[in-house]
Amino acid sequence: MGNHAYAKQELLTDPYLQQPTDNTVLVEWYTEYEGEDNYVLLYEDGPDNEPSRTIYASTVKLSHIRGGKKERDCDDASIKADIYKHKALIDNLPPYHGKDSERIPYKVVSDKAQSDIYTLSALPQPGTDLKILLTSDLQIKDMCAANFETVKRQIGQIDAVFINGDCTDVADRAYDWFYSDNAFFKVLQGRGNHETAGHIYKGGAIIQSAPVYTSVGNHDVMGLYNESDPLSFQFNNPMPVIYAEEKYEQLTDKEGVDKESFIKDNSFNTATYEEIFDLPLNNKGKENYYALTIGDISMVVLDTSRVWRQPMLGINGKYTEFPGAPKELYGYGDFIFEDISEGSDQLSFLRRELKKQDYRNAKYKLVMFHFQYHSLGCNQIPPYTDPVPSEVIDPVSKLKMVTYDYPISEDYIDKYVAPVLEESKVDLLYNAHSHVWNRFITDSGMNILESSNIGNTYNCFLGDDKRLEYPSAFNEGDPRASISGSWNRENYVLSGDPYGLSPVSPSVSNLPDNKPFLASNTVTAFSVLDTGKGTVDSYYYDTENPDKGVILFDSFKIKRGE
Repeated sequence: MGNHAYAKQELLTDPYLQQPTDNTVLVEWYTEYEGEDNYVLLYEDGPDNEPSRTIYASTVKLSHIRGGKKERDCDDASIKADIYKHKALIDNLPPYHGKDSERIPYKVVSDKAQSDIYTLSALPQPGTDLKILLTSDLQIKDMCAANFETVKRQIGQIDAVFINGDCTDVADRAYDWFYSDNAFFKVLQGRGNHETAGHIYKGGAIIQSAPVYTSVGNHDVMGLYNESDPLSFQFNNPMPVIYAEEKYEQLTDKEGVDKESFIKDNSFNTATYEEIFDLPLNNKGKENYYALTIGDISMVVLDTSRVWRQPMLGINGKYTEFPGAPKELYGYGDFIFEDISEGSDQLSFLRRELKKQDYRNAKYKLVMFHFQYHSLGCNQIPPYTDPVPSEVIDPVSKLKMVTYDYPISEDYIDKYVAPVLEESKVDLLYNAHSHVWNRFITDSGMNILESSNIGNTYNCFLGDDKRLEYPSAFNEGDPRASISGSWNRENYVLSGDPYGLSPVSPSVSNLPDNKPFLASNTVTAFSVLDTGKGTVDSYYYDTENPDKGVILFDSFKIKRGE
């Protein structure tokens, strides 16, 4: 309990790169002490020469991150994690066209501690051949270190990383970002130390020399903030903004209470996620959805995160509230964090960005968001829409109970987002969330890839395999079967893609189980978008049979119709 002394004269992380422009890039890193001298040394004449420039960094303490360094106390919200972020803007960089001479050696220094020498560059220009890692759903899962170590060994220099949500398991937990042997920064910087199937993996030194772009996943969002409840409980306890606004209005004394902070602390927030990443800003001055151009790629990143609750009935879950619960104790089902329905700011932003000439003229047009659209994964239930409440008498408790149905006809991605993507001839939609690999092609030729099997899996469901996340009242003999009419069975597709597409089988070689998808707790996959070849290439690595090496199993052209 109480404060832990997080203070050593060493770096907590290596540096990583953010938000490159035509002639600048941000270099960022972390320590457990504020430091008096935090700076970047550039070696523009080569790493064997004296530094050519010194760029000093600004420093800020992370505001919401908490918990201990060990698994036993990582969830303790009363432990203050004194972690400082250092950020330096490196300017006057040469335009980057992919030449080694355009990559500048650098290292970071905080007082007596310093990093190894890595390289940085400005934003890649059009026509630059890039290899971009597509990954997601790290969540300190078992195969993360093995996955990224394999990426580095197989691919070598990665030019950018697109992380499609769920960077950690609990966003405010210091353990997940910095201290676990499978922590976010450790595995993406080759500093991990995680055992999988009898082998120790360190991850890959990737983000020291490659900018990172992310989308918001459900695990990047925290719920009601306090300094007593376990951090994992706080993560699982978000509320809609309207709940927090009503609570604020009920305050008898508002003096000294900042309304914006109060609402975030009493609903949900992405404070740590926003402090960790410096991403492009949208027209609202936020970074939860945005647009970017890198080389020949123009991409729009959306926020499709929503709370994930348990599917059981009779609890504050996906489909019910606790029987007899007063409104102030509701959980509000699987509610959506950022609106993307008709009339929303986010949908308007998407339409504007996809109509821009730069996007229309881009060689490769991408969209990235966390919640999957076409997928065989378990998280396709329930549909992506606002929960529709009803009230029944619970046959078990005999008390009034609120139920939630999710009309598939009102799925916001299918109804509003997908038509915009098709109309704009988007080449590739990259989504995630179910910890699997599967891909699809729409009737018009848009490629859809879910490549998130880097840790555990939540399985794929095809043929006789049925999803289990539907209301259990549908089951014969269930104690709540008499209220099964509260839910429309057609809203819950138990097998296959709910929107009717068949998965595309791997194009290069069979997966180990000869299925058209990968859902495994021992075989991990990664995908690389290669603009030089114009392909997305997917590889697998069997952690239980490492001598077999890395296997290329799928490759497809990025451009629709090619």
